[in-house]
This record gives sequence, C-alpha cells and structure tokens, in this order.
Amino acid sequence: MPNFGIRIDLLKIKGAFMRNLKGTTATKRCLIIPVDDCDSIFLGEKGCYLNMTGIEMGNPQYNDTHCIKGDLPKEKRDSLTEEEKRALPILGGMRPIQPKPQPSMQVGGEVPFEQLDTSGDDLPF
Repeated sequence: MPNFGIRIDLLKIKGAFMRNLKGTTATKRCLIIPVDDCDSIFLGEKGCYLNMTGIEMGNPQYNDTHCIKGDLPKEKRDSLTEEEKRALPILGGMRPIQPKPQPSMQVGGEVPFEQLDTSGDDLPF
C-alpha cells in the first residue's frame, strides 16, 4: 500500500489570511484562521482539528490522484445543493509517494592475501 504526499493551501480555508504580528522581541508572519467561520474546523477539548476528505479524481492532474476538500458536518452537508457542494474550495491535492530505487551494491570476489593490511592490530574505524 503506497504512502501519500498531501499538500494543503491553508489560505483557501474560509476566512484565512496572513498578517504580520509584532511580539515583544520580533515580528512574525502569521496565518490566521477564524475557527467559528469554518464548518470544517472542530474545536475539541484536546485540540483544534481541520476535518478533510480526499476525493479520488477521475482525471488526475499534476500527478495528484485525489483532491482534498473540507469535510462538513452531516447536517450542514445534507442542507447543501449539489452545485453548492461542487463549489466548495479544493484545499489541496494528494498523490502516492514513489519510493526512490536504492542502487544495489554488488559485492563479489575475494581480496588476495597480499593486498590485506596486516600491519596493525587496530581496526580501521
């Protein structure tokens, strides 16, 4: 079973934007996501979660086999028309990770005794 690489554009989440925030020692670029405005975000006791769904594409593009969309709660999803569901933004894509073939090291033959270094008792490492 392949592993997948997933790339998400966080700025496509509803209401998300970038802002420079100045702290006491530095100014940092920050991503701000209004949690209450995004139906795909669930704020729980142990964390804040972005629920997403990978949808297999019939016509894969750019090596992506799936598109990633926000996963809505059932009651919200059921209230949308098919056109509204298709209009939900694609947050990113997913593709199988192709493992890079490792070159095989071929070891064969023997080293003649005359070529061996027998001068020391220590190992060379």
